[in-house]
Amino acid sequence: MKVGIVCGYGNIVDDNLTDYLDFVISHIKEEKIDQLILSGGCSFTKSPISEAQLMKQIITNKISDIDLFLEEKSLTTLHNLLYTKLILDNFAYHQIQVVYIYCDQVRYLKMICLAKIIFRDYPVKVIKLPRKENILIYLAQIPSVLIQCLGAIFPNIEKQILVNKKKWIQKYR
Repeated sequence: MKVGIVCGYGNIVDDNLTDYLDFVISHIKEEKIDQLILSGGCSFTKSPISEAQLMKQIITNKISDIDLFLEEKSLTTLHNLLYTKLILDNFAYHQIQVVYIYCDQVRYLKMICLAKIIFRDYPVKVIKLPRKENILIYLAQIPSVLIQCLGAIFPNIEKQILVNKKKWIQKYR
């Protein structure tokens, strides 16, 4: 069995999201993914729909022969992986050939590091969507990689990351 994990990046349908999901769908078809976990809560906008629900709407319009699972609590990349691992752990471990984790290029290094910590018992491949972004967006990922990797190892840090993200969302909604 091949499993894909798609991390959400916002609740707004724009070119970045549609390009990302088109890239994911293409890879799903190419690799013949059996099950797909869509991960993302309501992290940025006042939208009543989660990132996972939004991705489901877009993906099911383009592909229908795949089992979908939704993870709708995560607010950070760290939590995308922590919460999807809980879903993945309910699958038959011995049947999983590979877990593909999809992300954008900006979060690629963070995703590789977190996957090595969180999914150490699974064969994982991180697949990135190439996308040009401002260099400042990449530079902002450096402390985020360190902080979220520490959160993957130490539960107290993980909890504080989540508390801080919730405060940030309330401030900027």
